[in-house]
Amino acid sequence: MSDTRRRLLAIAAALLTAGVSPAWATETVIDDATVVRVALEKNPTLAASVTELRRADLLEEAEAERYPLTLVLDGKATRNAAPNLGPGRVNFPTSTLYTAGGELRKKLPWGTDLTLRLEAFRQESISLFSFAQPGQSPQQVLFRLGPGYGSSLRFGVTQPLLRGAGRSIVEAQLDQARAGRTNAKLARDRTASQTLADALTAYWELYYASRAVDIQEHTLSLARQQRDEAAARVKTGGLAPVEVLTFESRIAQLEEDLVTARAEERRKSAALGRVLGDPTLEQRRAAEREPPHHPEPGADARRHALSESPEIAEQRSAVELAEVTARSASDSLRSRLDLDGYVQAHGLGYDDASAFGQVGTLRALSAQVGLTYEAPLDNTRHRSERARAELAVVTAKQKLDATTQKVLADLDDATQRDTSARQRIELADRTLELARQQRDAEQARFRTGAATALQVRESEDQVRSAELRAVRARVDLATAHVTIAHLTGSLVAETARSTKP
Repeated sequence: MSDTRRRLLAIAAALLTAGVSPAWATETVIDDATVVRVALEKNPTLAASVTELRRADLLEEAEAERYPLTLVLDGKATRNAAPNLGPGRVNFPTSTLYTAGGELRKKLPWGTDLTLRLEAFRQESISLFSFAQPGQSPQQVLFRLGPGYGSSLRFGVTQPLLRGAGRSIVEAQLDQARAGRTNAKLARDRTASQTLADALTAYWELYYASRAVDIQEHTLSLARQQRDEAAARVKTGGLAPVEVLTFESRIAQLEEDLVTARAEERRKSAALGRVLGDPTLEQRRAAEREPPHHPEPGADARRHALSESPEIAEQRSAVELAEVTARSASDSLRSRLDLDGYVQAHGLGYDDASAFGQVGTLRALSAQVGLTYEAPLDNTRHRSERARAELAVVTAKQKLDATTQKVLADLDDATQRDTSARQRIELADRTLELARQQRDAEQARFRTGAATALQVRESEDQVRSAELRAVRARVDLATAHVTIAHLTGSLVAETARSTKP
């Protein structure tokens, strides 16, 4: 993660711990910096992506310890008293067995299962035998065996040769968790950039609506002043009463336009509240500071979009995740061929604990090597799962192509809007200057009686229209730049610099 992104996330973390921004809670006028801070703090989509990344972190952490060294302890006591038939009677021999053992298990990255087991036991049996010589009474003999003490140490190995063999299979869940974490991180970055883009776009639209209200109010105030001046001239006989009606009708129209502009400002304020994550917020007005002037997008904007676009990066990660998943998708349905073996040392003592010493001498040693093969008689499901995983990779790549095309098309559109807005700003400023000069001239002529109120009205309408077009062009330039910065992956870093504490 770049330093600028760390700085931006640090700003967000500080805001989350500090609570709602006092400026946002109490002021009716906001600026773009406040919008950025509130968006990072309250936007639920961004909060969800941060939570999802944390979940992916925990999943990767858990998968990294999927195969820990495991200790198994067990113990049991068994008593048998099975009746059997003897000469002329039923005997009840009994035996007791006490066993305690401990085992260590470990699975290696290649699929090898290792076990080391130490076991100790105590056994004892009592049997009553009856026998009889011909012509004699049955004789009974009691046999007591034990107690005997035994122990064993066993080391076992199982190595899969087909199903479950190899690191890519054994650690498939870990690889998927890592790819999923990368995907979640890129999704968070994309969501952060998109959230900022949406918030800033909504803010600059509110800025236009607020400036439109200011222009309408100023124009209405000027019209009322001119109406009052005309009415005073009518009283002195310097102006015909009909000229006042022109100003009255203009005031009525401007009041109607002002109501519409204020309603549009409230609508844009509500839209901004929804983007920021709090649609219940009261009406806000944008600060009067004009949008910052950014340099023209460079000739390498397309290259930056291909390499840095959050959408493209996230989709590339999705392709990687699909490929990682496909590598082990059908492994559980393959044929199984396992090579297993063990070596075990035994010890046994009669009424003493010499069994443990015997294990160390390896006098009683046994070993076994074996192969186990298992195969389904129908591999339809195996083929289906494998084909489904491969199609998931194809689908992810197709989505990557579609995302790339969309990003480039959106970038071309935003670049054209940027170029157009720059030209419109220059033309609108020149038109505004000429309109103001024309208005001033018409007002001067009106005062001398050389112009009519209708001519003054038309000149002032031209000024108002030019002012609105100039503001609109600057807002379009700002929103085009926001879009370009988002598509080329620089919006988060740029916003971090502009909101540096």
